[in-house]
Amino acid sequence: MFKFSKLSTIYPLLLLVAVIAGYYLSKSASPVEHEPAAEEQVIKPTWGSYSEDNKPLSRSPQRMAQRIQDPPLPPFAISGERVARFNNREDYLRFLASLKGRGFNLLGKSDRLLSVRFGHGDDFNPDDLKDAEPDYNYLVTIPRPPDASAQPGAVGFGRAALAWLGIDGDISSWGRGVTVAVLDTGVNNHIALSQGAVTQVELTKLADGSEQLGHGTAVASIISGDHALTPGIAPSADILSYRITDETGTADSFTLAQGILSAADAGAKVINISMGTFGNSSVVEDAVVYAQQKGAVIVASAGNEGLETIAYPAAYDGVIAVGAVEASGEHLDFSNSSKELDIVAPGYQVNAAWGDEQMISFSGTSASAPFISGAIAAAMSENPNLSAQQAAELVLGVTNDAGYPGNDPDYGSGILAMDRVMEYGTANIYDAAITSQVLVPPTDSVSLPQVLVTVQNQGTATLINSPINITTPTGTRTLNISSLAPGQIQTFPVTLALPPNGSAATVSSSVQTVEVDQEPDNNSRSDSFLQTNQPE
Repeated sequence: MFKFSKLSTIYPLLLLVAVIAGYYLSKSASPVEHEPAAEEQVIKPTWGSYSEDNKPLSRSPQRMAQRIQDPPLPPFAISGERVARFNNREDYLRFLASLKGRGFNLLGKSDRLLSVRFGHGDDFNPDDLKDAEPDYNYLVTIPRPPDASAQPGAVGFGRAALAWLGIDGDISSWGRGVTVAVLDTGVNNHIALSQGAVTQVELTKLADGSEQLGHGTAVASIISGDHALTPGIAPSADILSYRITDETGTADSFTLAQGILSAADAGAKVINISMGTFGNSSVVEDAVVYAQQKGAVIVASAGNEGLETIAYPAAYDGVIAVGAVEASGEHLDFSNSSKELDIVAPGYQVNAAWGDEQMISFSGTSASAPFISGAIAAAMSENPNLSAQQAAELVLGVTNDAGYPGNDPDYGSGILAMDRVMEYGTANIYDAAITSQVLVPPTDSVSLPQVLVTVQNQGTATLINSPINITTPTGTRTLNISSLAPGQIQTFPVTLALPPNGSAATVSSSVQTVEVDQEPDNNSRSDSFLQTNQPE
């Protein structure tokens, strides 16, 4: 099918910046009475619908000051703060010793990265940092969809996400012996997190009388939840929780970098970051490289702004960038797209833990990322000889193709397929699947629209002489797949004349295998297309 036309990358990003800036200015100009936090509205034991999950919440009062800059601050940079990076320890120590004399306030430092976070006054001139590389400290937030719901017709997962991923049977051992770090709002003690150990590290303090948000608890439960209503993908994995936000769910790039360093030093092999920013921080990038050199894999949410670019740290080299799909396998419109996107996973109305004993319906790429983190942990525990990087390559290498054939900006390499991850190495599994039927417009060489019918070998044995039948309003064509190796795809273009009167044209396809097919339910597919370039 044709994709929904996306907003340009620049316009919505500038709009997002303007909204945030205007909000903070209005907050600083006139105090307002705070509404109850979203998690307080979830009534136990009934299910709540956290429609504004991943909302970039208001910033702490001490961070709200705005001032006119010349030149102006880049988008998402925090006013009155800078980060200085040094090439050698001598310059780093000399700068630390001179902070007070320069009129700077020490806000944080990293001996490992030779970086200093400091506050400054209006008279600050970056040219005065002769021995350092000046950078900004950026706002890092929990991503949110552009509105409270997905596109019309989107189907939620509820507690069926694991079955949808091909998981059945006893998985209680998955994740055992693997530590997954969750850099987020903190993880609460929860009935759904009773099997694996949860270790708390608090890099930030909360305002007196406030409580940490439940976002990190929801993320952790998708990784290692062991409750029937909120099952996790690696229930025996240990969670190393780093709280990097304040009570509003707001963080900054320097604290994020500190969390990445600490998690890597603590031995975490998988680091989940369901947060993001559009500020490119050199310190965070340095921390990512450090963690990767320590053998850790970083998984991050792509962001929920509906942009054709993904947020940092998902955009950094080697970080696994995760997008979101709903339960029909369709890309969610709010999930950011990019050629750098690696994989997609469930991200709409997923059952998750919240607060101390509550549960919610969790949506967004914040929910999708922990499915991938949990999948890597599960692959490591069930294949003890695999490193985290090797397990990640396995998870990314056996995805179910979706959307346009092969890698594409909406789906990356495809949809997480845990059944294929766990069956990898098992011989003689036959599974042919019709993965997508995509309508593409006419070209200079083809005068009519075409439907690209894609078949994927989702088994472990090569498919030989597999017939495929494709039926359109003009008749049925029988074609043949002479040979298709495990994991590979083959695409068949079929011309389709769309009725001009607005009625739908249906394309139905089916594929057969000579041997018994393990998953016959994915052997056929039917889609209807309209002149408006959208499936019915």
